Amino acid sequence: MKFGKKKIAFGLVFFVFAFAAFCQPTPKRPEAEKYSWRILENAQVAFDSAKYSEAMNLANQARESRKAEITWEVFILEKALSPLAVRRAGESFADVLKILAERDENNAIELINKYLRRYGTEFYDDSISNLVSWIREKTAYPEADFLIGKIYQIEGEYKTAYSFYEKARQEREYLDIPNSVYDILYAMVDLARDSKNDEEYEQALLLILDSDKYFKDEVLKTSFIRILNADKPTDVDRFFKLFRANTSNTLEALYELGNIYEKQGRREESLKCSALASIEAFTHIYEAICERDNSYEYTTYSDFLMKCSNYTDVLEWGYQNHVWETMFLMASRVNDSGKTKIAKQFFYVMSKSMPDSYWRAKALNKIN
Repeated sequence: MKFGKKKIAFGLVFFVFAFAAFCQPTPKRPEAEKYSWRILENAQVAFDSAKYSEAMNLANQARESRKAEITWEVFILEKALSPLAVRRAGESFADVLKILAERDENNAIELINKYLRRYGTEFYDDSISNLVSWIREKTAYPEADFLIGKIYQIEGEYKTAYSFYEKARQEREYLDIPNSVYDILYAMVDLARDSKNDEEYEQALLLILDSDKYFKDEVLKTSFIRILNADKPTDVDRFFKLFRANTSNTLEALYELGNIYEKQGRREESLKCSALASIEAFTHIYEAICERDNSYEYTTYSDFLMKCSNYTDVLEWGYQNHVWETMFLMASRVNDSGKTKIAKQFFYVMSKSMPDSYWRAKALNKIN
């Protein structure tokens, strides 16, 4: 969520705080055993045990508990911020927290610091009123909606499942773990695939890739396609020296979208997907290797592939994320585009150094 730079007049905002705190009844502080996250954990356990009815009931309870928690948090903050001495402190968190500490408003301080630790002051433009406004909207519980969507999907209620996934996606800024939005997005992909809706399947993948700045970087894609189209065998080593893309959350989406485009006959687009996925996978693995061996430097593609074989977890990550297949597909799609010289060199290196024996053999078949 982005807050505007122009802040609402302090006096008006805090007048609203004071009026709200005066008028509303005192809400009860939530009991620890009834915290929404605890209930949702139990819902997840029930889901994992295939107790879907129980999981549904608990997930809905978690949503209601979240609303009660937020009601209490907003009340505590508005009450603590309403006195004149606090209003005079202004909007800055540092100034407000200082005054609240002098007034022993410990509950309010604890709440403010909880959110600042999670999101930072910049997220709220260093504005206490922005924080309160944001918390007021935090009755949304995307994690619970996501779990409910999964239950509906298992029960074959695809449209209802999609609506809960979409709700969770739309309210992703309230996720306790921001990166878990990818779990939601990939669930939408799986749902579209299960329902055999090709259009929704492609759109779900594009939703994931909307967060990938490299996928949207046309200059980058034009640059690496130009290298591949030059059809020079010596550019195999140079390819991975020139390009870096340090993200890995979108690898699966690139892999699947590339396959879709290939089936549709969109060869250049499928090549762009597999080439970018190869670069992103290479970057992720290369950085992981360098963290463990700070003397390591990339020299050749062959050397890099052989280096991968030294790390069991790198190999496993490669299997799980179709890395070795993706690199093979890139070479195959380069070959299909008529750039046979560089493709043959890719296959040759893979046939000698690919850490996966299956794709090593597939590469060997391409040059025989």
